[in-house]
Amino acid sequence: MTDLKALAHELLHEAQQSLQANGHLNPTAIVITPTQNLIFDVAYQNEAERDDIYSEIVEAALEKNATAILTVDDVHLDGPGSPARLQGPGWGALSESATEAIMVTISGSGFETWSLMGPYFRQEDQTVFQPAQEKPDSCGEVELLGDWTGSAGAA
Repeated sequence: MTDLKALAHELLHEAQQSLQANGHLNPTAIVITPTQNLIFDVAYQNEAERDDIYSEIVEAALEKNATAILTVDDVHLDGPGSPARLQGPGWGALSESATEAIMVTISGSGFETWSLMGPYFRQEDQTVFQPAQEKPDSCGEVELLGDWTGSAGAA
């Protein structure tokens, strides 16, 4: 079976490179099946389109007996403790600047849903990435996927 955490770290690295080069990130979903990996570009203009595309991803996962779905998206951080904490002299106001993150989420059957969050901030023409944090039992995109495995608690 694919090492999903290693794949998540690889996807985060690729997303960081894409964000640095293009100034934006194209959301992606990868459906891991026993015989192939299906890659979906997640493009939408409104919430209805977003719901439709995630429904299509779940349908494909169920049809192909997928073991996992990985999503890669750019998210806005909000709430207490979300901004990156930069340490050392000279950071000043930048220490509170990370309001966005790249989030890679893994959901599937037989394991706890898990995310890798890579916060970042933009400074002039540069994107500054903070160390990634692993987080079990994510929300975010998983809410869009629902309990696609059919076993609550082991999404």
